[in-house]
Amino acid sequence: MYRHHRLFCKTTLIAVAWMALVISLCPVTKAVAADRLQVVSEKIFADTKKELMWQTQTSKRLKSPKEVVAYLEKINKGQYSDWRLPTGVELFTLTSIFDMKQNGAVKIRVEGKFWLSDQPGDYHVGSWEIGDGCGPSRSYYEGEAGYVRAVRP
Repeated sequence: MYRHHRLFCKTTLIAVAWMALVISLCPVTKAVAADRLQVVSEKIFADTKKELMWQTQTSKRLKSPKEVVAYLEKINKGQYSDWRLPTGVELFTLTSIFDMKQNGAVKIRVEGKFWLSDQPGDYHVGSWEIGDGCGPSRSYYEGEAGYVRAVRP
């Protein structure tokens, strides 16, 4: 019995290794696992699927919509003039890209509370945090102060 169990384990291990090799060479697998984020410059990275550019650095912690507007006005005087707050869905998508390890060479902190705007003039703070339920899920939690990670079209 013991000898058959060892043979079964070795056979199973070889089969799993073979399947992993075949799957890793599959072009579809490589396309699905491709890095979605790309470094554009020291200060900017891009989501290649959604065609969005994100700031690498965040603002300091801001406490009011007035501070957020002033920050956006300041950064819009630089190379680009169309920086804005991300929507809740855009921030969730960015967080998910890191969860799925498709961030490539982009190394930023996605945890924390961030300013969002789902409608013009409607600014609020929140974060997508790992939920306490079963499985990989994230829940949205509101906050009172947070950072700006601006995005542009």
